[in-house]
Amino acid sequence: MPPTEAGEALLPDLIALFTELASTSPSGTIPLTPPVEPWQVRYAGRFRRHGRPAPEVWTAETIVCSACGGKAGPWTVTCDWHQVSLGCPCGVVTREHGLAFSEVWLLLPDL
Repeated sequence: MPPTEAGEALLPDLIALFTELASTSPSGTIPLTPPVEPWQVRYAGRFRRHGRPAPEVWTAETIVCSACGGKAGPWTVTCDWHQVSLGCPCGVVTREHGLAFSEVWLLLPDL
């Protein structure tokens, strides 16, 4: 299903929000978000990386394990609130998946 105009309209604000949440606070200031513990969850399914190389053009690519070629997990998703890593059942853990934080967060069950 292609993105809707309403969804596309939300993208700039979501990008700004996730950028702000991921940034560090300057020294001497109060952080925007309280310190939180890293979390880990298992996800049995596929992760899709979405792109928009040109106006009216959307792409979607399934994330594949670089070692075994696995696509459907179950992935072990670890997040330290700055970076997300994906662990494959074969034992390979990668942070080089190219997924945006929102592409991972929206798929996971409530934590």
